[in-house]
Amino acid sequence: MRRFFTADLARLDFYAHWQTLPPYYSAIDPFDYCDRLGILKLLIEAVNVNGAFGADNELNPLWGYVFQLAWQWRSGRLQFADTPPSSIDPRSLWSAANYSFSVIPLIAAIKLGVVKPVTIRAPHSVSVFDYPGGDSSGYAISPTYGRAIAAWSDFFTQALQLPAGADLEPLRFTFWHAHIQSLRAVLPSIRHYGPLTASATEVQFALGWMRMPWFFAPAAWRTDLEFMLQQGFGILPERVLTVDDVPGRIPDMSPLVNHNIVNLIALARQRPLAFAIRVYLWRRAMRSALIRADVFTYLDALLNPKQRNRRLRLRLIKQIATLRRAD
Repeated sequence: MRRFFTADLARLDFYAHWQTLPPYYSAIDPFDYCDRLGILKLLIEAVNVNGAFGADNELNPLWGYVFQLAWQWRSGRLQFADTPPSSIDPRSLWSAANYSFSVIPLIAAIKLGVVKPVTIRAPHSVSVFDYPGGDSSGYAISPTYGRAIAAWSDFFTQALQLPAGADLEPLRFTFWHAHIQSLRAVLPSIRHYGPLTASATEVQFALGWMRMPWFFAPAAWRTDLEFMLQQGFGILPERVLTVDDVPGRIPDMSPLVNHNIVNLIALARQRPLAFAIRVYLWRRAMRSALIRADVFTYLDALLNPKQRNRRLRLRLIKQIATLRRAD
């Protein structure tokens, strides 16, 4: 019996907004929370022409962005004390990062003809971050986003060609490639300007979280609705981190969230060469479909080596040393 997801969605904090979003916009204000949700809904619904993503679009990897946007919103990461209600503040580093995973894919989809052209309004206030926008007469996009636009075009082209029942893992590889290209475009400005708008602890946490896709991508990590409903809750801090927070010992956060904050900050602090080597070795391990199928367990063993996960790390080392692909 096929599972329906409406009841699951109805229990989520963003559903009240989600169900009232119009099917099409002539103009979008990406600095309004509902409009930014609307971008993602528009893209999710636009690519399921052959039913490859299920009757409820539940298998579309773009759902991960919906959950991330909702988490950033309810945790206060998209606003400051003087931000108007319902608005996403363009000064927020999280706003800038999220923009590259919502508006940049939207522009790529428009250029490809996947969705009709819409007006993308400019920020309400001055910001140090680059926010491409425009209308049907043209979209002002800096060369920084060139590779991201091309990668998202590849994603939408591949998604539209998938038949019902298709293996979605190849598309997930394409999705994560596009995600990383969007990250590459925005990361330099977040590293440079992030400390102007958030505590050092919050910035380090954010940079660690933004390094994680280099591990998610080789694993074709699932971010569809079905997976996010199982794995997407209770793993991240539900408020902005402050200078007074001691990672690993934050009393109003669970042991799991404390654990994840410590891991992500440690990842952010890795020197580029050490990070690149670790990513290279991880990519070799992810050649195994069996390891990809249990990626969360192996990723924890990599990021948080303990005696309890020694056997898993030895298995990773064995796969890394294997010359051929092990599927």
